[in-house]
Amino acid sequence: MPASPVERTRRSTEHRAPPSVSSCLEHLEQAISAARELGLDSSAARTVRDLARERLRFPASTYVLALAGGTGVGKSSLLNALARTEVSPSGVRRPTTGVPVAWVHRSARAELEPLLDWLELREVREHDDEGGARVALVDLPDLDSIAPAHRARVDQLLPRIDAVAWVADPEKYQDALFHDAYLREWGPRVARQAVIVNKTDRVAPADGERLRHDLERRLRLEGLGDVPVMLSSTLDGHGTGVDEVRRWLESAADAKLVVAERVAAEARAEVRSLTTAAGVPAALPVPPLVDDQQRERVARAVGREVLAILDLPGLELQAAAASRAAARSAGGGPLGFVTRRMSRWSGREARTADPAAHLRTWRHRGSLARATEPLRQLLAGTLSRLPPAGRPVVAALGDSTRLQPGLATAVDRAIAGEPQSFVPPSSHVWTVLGLGQYVATALIAFGLLWLLAQWVSGGSVPVGSAELPYLGEVPQPVLLLAAGLLASFVLGRLLALHARWLGRRWAGRLRDRVVSEVEQRIATTLFAPLDALEEARTRLASAAAEMERGCLEPGVDGR
Repeated sequence: MPASPVERTRRSTEHRAPPSVSSCLEHLEQAISAARELGLDSSAARTVRDLARERLRFPASTYVLALAGGTGVGKSSLLNALARTEVSPSGVRRPTTGVPVAWVHRSARAELEPLLDWLELREVREHDDEGGARVALVDLPDLDSIAPAHRARVDQLLPRIDAVAWVADPEKYQDALFHDAYLREWGPRVARQAVIVNKTDRVAPADGERLRHDLERRLRLEGLGDVPVMLSSTLDGHGTGVDEVRRWLESAADAKLVVAERVAAEARAEVRSLTTAAGVPAALPVPPLVDDQQRERVARAVGREVLAILDLPGLELQAAAASRAAARSAGGGPLGFVTRRMSRWSGREARTADPAAHLRTWRHRGSLARATEPLRQLLAGTLSRLPPAGRPVVAALGDSTRLQPGLATAVDRAIAGEPQSFVPPSSHVWTVLGLGQYVATALIAFGLLWLLAQWVSGGSVPVGSAELPYLGEVPQPVLLLAAGLLASFVLGRLLALHARWLGRRWAGRLRDRVVSEVEQRIATTLFAPLDALEEARTRLASAAAEMERGCLEPGVDGR
């Protein structure tokens, strides 16, 4: 014979320790923080957190259970039958219950007073029934009352109530408002609950059982699990028609467990709601919005556009010219020193041999609008995979008015990050060639002075000569002048070749360094907000996963 709803409830709660409420609230706080970073509305979750903290301030030796149902289902009559006296007025006029009525054990009244004040329950009836010593019953106004204030009072109290007995009758147990607005909404948020089909005296016993099984099946289809469904009748003046309900009320092993599980269920439901809004699974790992291959592809595409604006071929030409200018100073001899100074004074060197200045003026050569387009397209493609609530914050990451300034700043920092990289290279070879140029210059000067002295003296200064093939006798001053010019030319060519070789190597290293730094800065700038978003999604999923595991380890006192 199948176990009764009361027996199933007793077995499910037997030997069960309360969840660690502090752990539940910690994970709820983590989910709220992550949701805030994801741009989600977390006001409902914050309300649940605040109400839970307030509820836990009160003693938990008695829990509060509400009788909730529609007009005319007999909630007040059910409470009166359980109490075996009139606690809440009942009648044929609807709605009868205008304000909530609480039924509490006399010994618990003093302890419950602060909790009753927090619930704003003014109508309180006391009793001495030991079977109901651990539960405070509250008869709520009708869920579907024609008086808007009645339903508003129900909606105000349900988030603060520890347990709920949903009351229906054979006519209203399939009511759409009862199921859609309340059972589906509040069922996952209440750990201890039952559905009571009242007035079953109106149907045959066999039909009552069929009604019970039909309602149990529907509750399972609605995702509420094995919620106990009980049958009751209040026509028996002795109250025996509500014995099943009375046994269920008395089956609660520990009021503290009821309170703790109610807080845990509410927190778990809010975290589930946030994960659904964010499009995040309640498990790890979380599939990334943008995988590594997509990131690499976008970074390369953006890098190409940025590097095109930086004009790397022009950078290499500037670096080579700067290397040659440095070589002229170190290895060009007196003439090289003079030409370098003239080039600087005229401004030519600044225009053609300053790679750092060439990079600093990159903003004048183009716009970053095209550079940000690959990321915008990538992020736009992810929006279809997100629920509507999670789309705005992702769409904001692709806003070009925010992307372009950040990308421009990243490029500027990359250029200014390594100032020593723009110092032209030098070589000891240039010093040796420079000394040779001084010798060659001395030969040229000596030859010119000798020829000048010969001209001034009218040829009276004796001059030696040398016999050369095809040229015959050549005066020594001319030989010195020719040797100096030839040596200077050869040394100049050697200096130029060596400077070009060093300049190309330096330009290549400089180019690679700029490319690496720019790409790194681009990746950091482009994906840092996305990384923060992914980290928030992971934290939300982690909080949900811990919630689903029961808020970590059960606590000793349920707090």
